[in-house]
Order: sequence, then structure tokens, then C-alpha cells
Amino acid sequence: MSELEQGSLQYFHSRASFSLWLPLLRSMADELNAQMPAEDLRSFFFAIGGRIAAADPLPVGTSLADLERSANDFFSRYGWGWVKIRDLHAALEFVHACAPLRQAFGDASMSWAPALFEGIYAAWLKRIGASSQLELHQVGGLEGSVDVMRFRLAHPSYFV
Repeated sequence: MSELEQGSLQYFHSRASFSLWLPLLRSMADELNAQMPAEDLRSFFFAIGGRIAAADPLPVGTSLADLERSANDFFSRYGWGWVKIRDLHAALEFVHACAPLRQAFGDASMSWAPALFEGIYAAWLKRIGASSQLELHQVGGLEGSVDVMRFRLAHPSYFV
């Protein structure tokens, strides 16, 4: 088992269940899937992520380590997984694991639900002064048994 998988399993075992809200969240996701195309749902969840970030802005730090620590403190409060931020030289990569999106919204939501985190990261980055010439995008699909999501902040030419 990889270090990522071991850390993720430890994380899941340490979290309380959110089963109180599960029937509402699953029913809402089913209705959203029935009413809207995935592209519109991504935009909707991106906007919701932006609102979440605006309501609870991260403290401004001076390093990527500060940003990662603040983001993980935020995600820990809600049981929304954890993030590792990596400098790829041409991009910043946000590797987010253990977000309970599949558990909350079901398998059919995995094409749009990650946009919630994309919206959170984009709003935080804008607030701390990321250049307007850079864009944040999810890259690839969900990975592994803990639904690892990857987001990158880079110049638009990076994504072509």
C-alpha cells in the first residue's frame, strides 16, 4: 500500500460520519443530475466553492507551506480531506485526497462535484494575489480508491 493510500485510510478512520445529511445530499445530487448537464453542474459547483472560500478566507501566509497548512486546517474542520501543494515549476499542483464527494453525492456526480474544490482553490488563490494571467483547472479524472483530485494553477498555454 502506498504512502498516499496509508495516509488516506488513517484519515478516513479518524473522521466522523456525515450520515445525518446523506439522504438530502444524495437526493439533491440525483435531482441535479436529472435537471442539468454536467458542464452546467461544474459551473454551479465552482460558484458554490467560491462562496465557501469567500465566507472563510484563509489567513495570508508567506509560503506554499503556509498555504498548504491553512488549507488543511480548513479542510480538517469539515472532514473534507487534505491537500498537498507541489511546485512543478511551470505550474502549482494541488493534490487533494479523501474529499467525501462520492459518499455525499454518489457515483454519478463525479464528473461535476470536484468543481466545488476547484472553486475553493481558485477563490483562495485570487484572494492571496495569484496573477489574473493564471488559471486553475482540474487535470485528469479521479484517481485511486480515495478519489485523488489534481488541480493546477498555470498560464492558459499550459493546458493546451
